[in-house]
Order: sequence, then structure tokens, then C-alpha cells
Amino acid sequence: MSLTVVSSYFPAPPDRGDPVRVSMTLRALAQLPGCALLVVHRPTTTAEHVAQLRRMLDPMPVHTFPATPFRGDLLGPAGRYPEALAHGLPPWIRSRYSAALHDELRRRDGAALALGEAAGAYFRGTRLRWHWDKANVLAASVRQEIETAGDPVRRLRARYLTLVSTRFERRALARCATVSVTSDDEADRLRRYHGRDATFVLPSCVPLPTGHLPRPRERQLVWLGSFAYEPNLTGLRRFLAEGWPPLARAGFTLTLLGSGLAGSTRAELGQHPGVRVRGYVEDLRPALAGVRAGIVPLWSGAGVKLKTLTLLAHAIPVFTTRVGAEGLPASPAVRIAPDPAAMAGQILGTPPGALDAMAVEAARLVGQGFSEARFAERLLTALTAHGCLTGGDTGSGQ
Repeated sequence: MSLTVVSSYFPAPPDRGDPVRVSMTLRALAQLPGCALLVVHRPTTTAEHVAQLRRMLDPMPVHTFPATPFRGDLLGPAGRYPEALAHGLPPWIRSRYSAALHDELRRRDGAALALGEAAGAYFRGTRLRWHWDKANVLAASVRQEIETAGDPVRRLRARYLTLVSTRFERRALARCATVSVTSDDEADRLRRYHGRDATFVLPSCVPLPTGHLPRPRERQLVWLGSFAYEPNLTGLRRFLAEGWPPLARAGFTLTLLGSGLAGSTRAELGQHPGVRVRGYVEDLRPALAGVRAGIVPLWSGAGVKLKTLTLLAHAIPVFTTRVGAEGLPASPAVRIAPDPAAMAGQILGTPPGALDAMAVEAARLVGQGFSEARFAERLLTALTAHGCLTGGDTGSGQ
């Protein structure tokens, strides 16, 4: 068997949802003979990150490529838009594109697995039979940014990105043989926007934290997510404005953890009483050991949220929205609220004994249904059952 795996998101370090899902997928695929990885560097990728990835996947061959620079970089971010448009790519996808990687793919045949949305840029002009593992349906998720844009300029930008992202996704779907998504809701969105049925649904999962010893302290809350992802920051700001005041008055504290934290954002969020802004921590176990409950205030976004699963895996009850709980079965470990005020009311109204019971259910939910071992089993079974590991001429290069 020959399987080429392509990722446009370098999985080390695992500092947000994308690299966590990519890492789990690669560890599962490393069990297969004849499997090789082609992956694009992030701007921050170091030689040690590359060595770390190769150690993790040994004996799978790992080929790494730098992203191809924009010719218009000297003009700033605005200079990237015309070049991205000429390539038929959204600017953020063009920023992760490697022409050298694409050239290597044109020399290959057999089966191929593309991880993430940006990897769809490599389908054109190849002889490979592609399976596309999608973290979200772009046609739906980028539309949400129009609704949450705070000013006319950002709204215009969101409309442009919606147009080019939907067109890119439609063309890429026409060039892949099979496609998977992370939830039944995402399968519905794929059908609604593109008239395409998902080949299978593969929920995101998380590694179980070994050696984690919860020692929760009353009134200790946590928020976890990438500060660089706009829906995360928008939801957090809304919660702090509408839901946090009564919790702060009741003596609660809130710790904010995650990557992509800018200095201006740290200063802004740190002005709220009782809020501690920590940013990225490499080992979440000590940072989460004393947490009583987690909040996931999301009103836009798609797919199973790894931030929600990560909190649950650390035996932390989660208070969230329907968006934050997408793809999860109904569970006593998760409470869903329509707005920040209702979320705050749920937290205030949940006694310690109930939180203890929620914590037990949280660890059980992830251990039984959303662990890395369960993910690997589902992935390999689905890929085999649907012929995704078998090459063939599908016309994907047209």
C-alpha cells in the first residue's frame, strides 16, 4: 500500500485544535506500512519541532516544506489578496501553500489523505485519489463571520472571504473522491451548501491526560482556546460583558489559557476584576488541576470543539452553548445556555456536589467516546471500509 498524507498545518507544538487533531491522525496512520507525510512549516517551525515530529511518527517518512512566500509581502497584508485571488485561494490558505510540496505530489500516484481545509489546495493537477478530512465546512463557518463583524470594513472583508472560501471549497470537493467531517451537523452543512454527502463522520478526540490529579478549588473557572481565532475572542468578550459581573461579585475567578495572545488583548481582558490572563502553557495538567468548571462561550464556529473535549478530559464540568457542545451526546457533564447571563446563572446555581458528579461524568464521556484510542480505531476502520486507502484514477487532477 502507498498512502501520501498531506498536512498544511505543522502539528508541533500542539498549541490549538488544528495541530491536536492532525497529531492524532498522524499517530494512527503511522501504524500503516507504506505511509508518508508531506507537511508545510509554520512561520515559527524550528529544527527541533521537525525532529520532534519525526520521533513521534517513526518509522513513517516525514518530508517538510517551507510555505512559498507571497510576492506582494512588501506591501503588507493588503498585497496578499491579489496574489491569493490569482491562485483561486483564500489568503489564509495561500499563506500555508508550498509550491515545492505541490510539485512533489504531481510526481506521485496512489491514495492520498488531505488533513484540514488548506490541504485542499493540492488536489489540482495530481494523479492521486484524494480523501479530504475536513475540520469544518468553510461555506458555513465563514458566513458566520459576516454576522459577527463589528464594523463595515470587517463586514466587507468577511463577505469577500466568504465568496472566495466557498468557491475554493466547491472546486476542491469536485476533485476529491471521498470526504469526512467532524459531526452530523457538519454533514448537514456539507449537503446544504455543496450538495455533497459526507463519506463518513469522524468526531475529533483528545489524548487522555496521564498523571492528571484534579484538586478543584471552589469558584475557580477557566477559559481555554486560541486568542487568535476571532469567534473564540468574540464569544469571550461577550461573556465578560454580559455574564461575568455577577460571577465576579460572587467571588469567582477566571483564568484564560491559550495560544496566540497579543499584548493588547492581554491588557484588555486583564482589566476585568477576577480575570487572570495566562496565555499559552505547554502542560495543561497543573494549570487545570485546581479548576472547578470551564466555560466555552461560543456563538459561532463548526464541528466538535477540541477545547470542550480537552476540559472534559481533565475532569472539568463545562458550561457552554449549543455551538460549543456540537457533536457531543447529551451528558450531565455539559450544561448548555443560550446566552452569557443564563450561563452565569447556571454556574451560580450549581452546588459543589453537583459539580463533583459532573466531573466524574466528564472524564467518563471522553474516555469512552472521544479518546485518542477510539479516534484511531474509527479512523482506520472508516478509511478501509470506504476504500480511501486504495489508489485509482478518479479525475481529481482536472
